[in-house]
Amino acid sequence: MRLIIAEKPSVAKNIADALQVKTKKDGYFEGNGYIITWAFGHLLQLYDAKDYDSKMRSWKLEYFPFIPEAFQYKVKSNPRNRDQVDRGAEKQLKIIHRLMDRNDVDAIISACDYDREGQLIGDSIIYKQKPTKPVYRILLNEWTKTGVLEGIEKMKPNQALRPLLDAGMSRQWTDWVIGINLTSVATLKYQKGKGKALNIGRVLLPTLKIIYDRDKEIENFRPETYFQ
Repeated sequence: MRLIIAEKPSVAKNIADALQVKTKKDGYFEGNGYIITWAFGHLLQLYDAKDYDSKMRSWKLEYFPFIPEAFQYKVKSNPRNRDQVDRGAEKQLKIIHRLMDRNDVDAIISACDYDREGQLIGDSIIYKQKPTKPVYRILLNEWTKTGVLEGIEKMKPNQALRPLLDAGMSRQWTDWVIGINLTSVATLKYQKGKGKALNIGRVLLPTLKIIYDRDKEIENFRPETYFQ
C-alpha cells in the first residue's frame, strides 16, 4: 500500500480519480493499492518567540534581537485566536501520521506542489513523525490523469529534493527573524509600546514603499509642456 500526501483536498481528489480510488473515508481516500490524504496548505508553523522563552510574552528592547538556537514547529494556530490550536489542522495532522504508521503502508509519497513552499509543507508534515519507511516525491504542478500516472512512474527519492527544502526553510526562517525582531523594535521605538504594532516584513515593507513613492509622485506632480 502506498500513501500519497497532497497539499490540498482538491488535488487529493484529482489523484484519487486518476488512480481510480473511489472509497472516501474521514480525511483520506483508499483503494486500488493506494491511500490518498491531504493537508490544508501549512498544517505546522514555527514557534512564536514566547514558545521558546516565556519572557518574550512582553516586548522590551533589551530582549532583542531574539533568534532561537534551533527553530521548532507546532500545529498552526487558529487565525481568529492565535492562543488556540487550529482544530481542523490538528485533526488532519493526526490522520496523516496515523496513516503513515499503518503496517500495510510500505511507502510514503509527497505530492505537494513542485516549489519550495510545497516541499516545505510536505517535509514538515512527514518528518515530524520521523518515518522509517521510504519517502518519495512526485514532481508535478498539473494534476491531470496523464500527469498523475506519469508522475508516479517517474517519482524520485524525496532526499533528492533537499535543496528545494533548504530554500523553503531559509525563506521561512528569514521571514520569522525579520518579522519578530524588526516589528517589535520598531513598535517599541516609534509607537512607544502603544497603539497598533508597526508590522515589518520581507514583502510588506518594500510593497508599502512602492505605494508610498507613487503617492508622493502624484502629490508633487507639476504639469509640463510636452509635444507629440
